[in-house]
Amino acid sequence: MNILLTGGAGYIGSHTALSLIDQGHRVTIIDNLVSGDKNLVPNKATFYENDIADIKFVQKVLKENKFDLVMHFAGLVKVEESIKFPEKYNLYNVEKAKIFFQNCFDSGLNKVIFSSTAAIYGKAKSNTKVKETDDLKPSNPYALTKLKIEEFLINLSFKKKVSCII
Repeated sequence: MNILLTGGAGYIGSHTALSLIDQGHRVTIIDNLVSGDKNLVPNKATFYENDIADIKFVQKVLKENKFDLVMHFAGLVKVEESIKFPEKYNLYNVEKAKIFFQNCFDSGLNKVIFSSTAAIYGKAKSNTKVKETDDLKPSNPYALTKLKIEEFLINLSFKKKVSCII
């Protein structure tokens, strides 16, 4: 498989990229390095240091490659920072992600794996398991941004035959 992975210079994205490469997949990473570290990018991955909301750049990458799916790990992740700067988190985690996804969908890349967070369910009581059917109560601006993208993808999955796993 040929996989486009955003946020591949972050902890989860880089480990996912390593695992995919070990399984024989081709991986292309886009990361602006705002919260990532270039040293985490696997050597065997194709790496672009760029913003996912750069429409022309992403269109070029999409046109030059036939990706089978996109895995989205890009975004800001510090809960305390999200409380201090909720607008910044909304810009990076929601608005830029929407631009990126729309670009993918317009180019025919309509299979998405999105890394969300259990924090969309709020604070769990100790010794309680969280279920996907539980009420959604984002406990901070970071969690709210993840929920907004979940809702965006789910709505598009009904309208445009976008296939997503969250």
